[in-house]
Amino acid sequence: MTTTPLVLQISNEPEPSGPRTRFARAFEDLADAGLLRYACAVPAAGDQLPSSRPDLVFVQSPQSYPWTNRQVRKWLRTAGEPPVVVWEGDAWGGLTKPLRERNLAWMRAAEEVFSVAAGGQAAMLRRVCGRPVRYVPHVAPLHLLAAPRGPEPAAGGVTLVGKRLTYLGIELIPDDRERALFVTELHKVAGARLAVYGTGWRGPFARGPVPFPEQLTVMEGALISAGWDRYRKLTGYFSDRLPIAMCAGRVHVTSRQPGLGWLPGPDRGLHLMDTPRAAAGRVRELLRRDPEELLVQGRWMSEWARARLTERQALLHMLSPYIPLLPAPPTDPWAGLAALDC
Repeated sequence: MTTTPLVLQISNEPEPSGPRTRFARAFEDLADAGLLRYACAVPAAGDQLPSSRPDLVFVQSPQSYPWTNRQVRKWLRTAGEPPVVVWEGDAWGGLTKPLRERNLAWMRAAEEVFSVAAGGQAAMLRRVCGRPVRYVPHVAPLHLLAAPRGPEPAAGGVTLVGKRLTYLGIELIPDDRERALFVTELHKVAGARLAVYGTGWRGPFARGPVPFPEQLTVMEGALISAGWDRYRKLTGYFSDRLPIAMCAGRVHVTSRQPGLGWLPGPDRGLHLMDTPRAAAGRVRELLRRDPEELLVQGRWMSEWARARLTERQALLHMLSPYIPLLPAPPTDPWAGLAALDC
């Protein structure tokens, strides 16, 4: 590549490309630094793939458009057979969430597939697409971090952001039952001013859904943020709500999944717990501490996450082997994540 390489992002967003398109802000920052040129196509919003020949194609979880193997192969031939990297940002597997053919069409054409879950999910993806699969964790979207800092934390404030999806009172998604139990236990914690955001909740603590761009702000308004992830059996998996919470600068209490030993620990503000009752107990204990101590730990965690766990670092991790101008992401934690690629 004799000129600055052109990277084409094929987005899975249902709306035209804009400031909130996942990875767009990070790509634009890298382009502004002269490290690459950037173009984005959103097929689900009616975009046609460009006729120009990109040096690299970055495909983002391609389930919003009905791709076929034939379509993918035809366009790649037209585009000069550029290398393809696929980011798979969802949890898949089992009877309730089988992988879709539209995802596989791009995965089969990829040099590498990056999955937000390692272990069993990565093995499944390797089996069905026949391509190398590597781990990349969910990261914080840069467009959220550009917002001004939120309000000062309320005394005793505990905020949890997360949906609860049920049918006839039965939780439909793995680990939602434990999430509901966590909320029940938090409601019992003396002195906690609990606020739970998301659909499916009832009770004095329920605040209803919160728009995605406002999640960071509501977390900043509490002394402690809390969460409970779904698909906890998947090694290395957590939703982007965990790095968002880490960036909020508040002590965070959430569920423990396998493969997360590379994250900061309790002394740095992140408390990974094995059961909902243990997590609620930890919140109870934290509320007895000096609030300033908690804020110091939260600020440290925020600085760590904003420097290491955003879309920018994830792109460097995935794309630097293909674009010589791109530096590698910070060794801590990215170099150690290779252990989860097995």
